[in-house]
Amino acid sequence: MSNCSNCYNGCTEIVSDRCVKYTGINVPILGIQTGDSLSFVEQALITFLTSTLDGTGVKINLAPTVICELVQQYLPTCGDLSIVDISKALIEAACDLQEQVDAIVAELAILNADYTIDCLTGVTASSDTHAIVQAVINKLCQVQVDLTAITLELHTQYVRYDELDALIQDYLDNNIGANLISNRMVPYAVVEYYGPRTYFDGTGAGMGDWDRIFLCNGLNGTPDKRGVVGVGITDGSMLGLSMPIQTNPLSGNPTYSLSSTIIGTNSVVLTTAQMPSHTHVATVTINDPGHKHDILGISGGDNNDNNNIVRFAGGDKAQGETGFYFTNTDGCQISATGLKGTAAGIDQNVLISNSNQGGGNSHPNYQPGLGCYYIQYRP
Repeated sequence: MSNCSNCYNGCTEIVSDRCVKYTGINVPILGIQTGDSLSFVEQALITFLTSTLDGTGVKINLAPTVICELVQQYLPTCGDLSIVDISKALIEAACDLQEQVDAIVAELAILNADYTIDCLTGVTASSDTHAIVQAVINKLCQVQVDLTAITLELHTQYVRYDELDALIQDYLDNNIGANLISNRMVPYAVVEYYGPRTYFDGTGAGMGDWDRIFLCNGLNGTPDKRGVVGVGITDGSMLGLSMPIQTNPLSGNPTYSLSSTIIGTNSVVLTTAQMPSHTHVATVTINDPGHKHDILGISGGDNNDNNNIVRFAGGDKAQGETGFYFTNTDGCQISATGLKGTAAGIDQNVLISNSNQGGGNSHPNYQPGLGCYYIQYRP
């Protein structure tokens, strides 16, 4: 082999490809440099061709900015990108897009089905989605116009709750009737009034700022509150016309109806039955006009008298007292000293009467009160 110019000097290898030396330019992409053996160059070429065939050796240098986000999520996060990596990412991204397209197509199939158009105008049930959506927009715009018109109309009749206070204050500040006393009163409620009478005319009707306010004197439809107090009605009408009459809540309470005849009186004369039970103490004095006592048994006198019952004739004497005498039934006078006898009792009917007391007058029957006017606002 000494005559082979391409062989290494003093080559001891018996395999020719290891004795042949590569003398060409360096090929960095293949890893070949000048002076490499033939076998190394052959292996580099085989490796490169193999990687080219399966794509692992074909490197692609792409800037991240030129790869969309959809493809980027399927690429390796480190190392050089090969044609295999790019192809795989493209395939997976395409499949992902296909799934999305299929879903959209399915949605479009639903959207393109017949619609229930109801109040929509200018379209039919089989109109395309665009036409239906446009019809909905047109209807909403018309509803907005209608609502605006209704709101403006209602605003002239009603107010929002949060505007009420301001509107009331504005009315009170600027309305010509803002000073009317009736603005501050509850209709038909009766209230005490201690002011002057000059705000009312001869019938009790209010004048000027007191218009529609009346004295409660029984005129102008008002209840007559002069000298009477109000009492809650007990005839059941508080429960409503359709309700049965309620039993009077207090025992002995009269039945009061709304604006009925006045019940009660300012003075009362008690009857005997209304007076408390009591007794009278009577003192009796008897003035004796004079009487006689029958005496049983005498001493002295006419013993032959057939009648020993004598009558006392000498005046009243105490028992055992001297200086008295008796006369018997035949007219004989008998004197006695120290006579003792048994006196009969006095039987006399006595009529006791008491003189009348009291004048039969009534007594006041009213509670302490303070005079005032009662006024009522009647719209």
